[in-house]
Amino acid sequence: MSDKPNILVIGEIDRTEFSRVRDWLHQIVPAATVQISEGFEGRRGIHDEWLENPLFDPDLVIICQSWPDEFPAAEVTSAFGRWPLALWVCCYGAWCASDGRTRSIWPISVRVSVSEAEPRLSHVWRVLTEQRGEPLPLTASRDEAFEFDHCLTTPVVRP
Repeated sequence: MSDKPNILVIGEIDRTEFSRVRDWLHQIVPAATVQISEGFEGRRGIHDEWLENPLFDPDLVIICQSWPDEFPAAEVTSAFGRWPLALWVCCYGAWCASDGRTRSIWPISVRVSVSEAEPRLSHVWRVLTEQRGEPLPLTASRDEAFEFDHCLTTPVVRP
């Protein structure tokens, strides 16, 4: 990791529903390098050269998902493989509330409602920058994701 963590934001972050995510990013921008793209792999006619730069390695990937299936499963799977060491947070909007029951593109451990995104992002930021606690693995269960978001107590150290 360089001096400043790299944050990659994918999605239409300018939408009103993602104002909390934008506000959180504005708070941490001095301490991070932020790149924004509407999609993976130059989707929607956008070609972001830095996405193809093998030296660009995000420490945190924030997804702003506005509607179900906005990001195809193949692109998501490819991105997980491309940046396997990154921490991931998929902030989903109101239209995506039932995705966790009906779709499996995003692991449970990655998904968080945009209304609850700020505490999750802050927790992930502390894990990333202060090494406070362990990151939530992609394979975490609902209970583990809930505990990560709502039980901010000092972890028990085990030998």
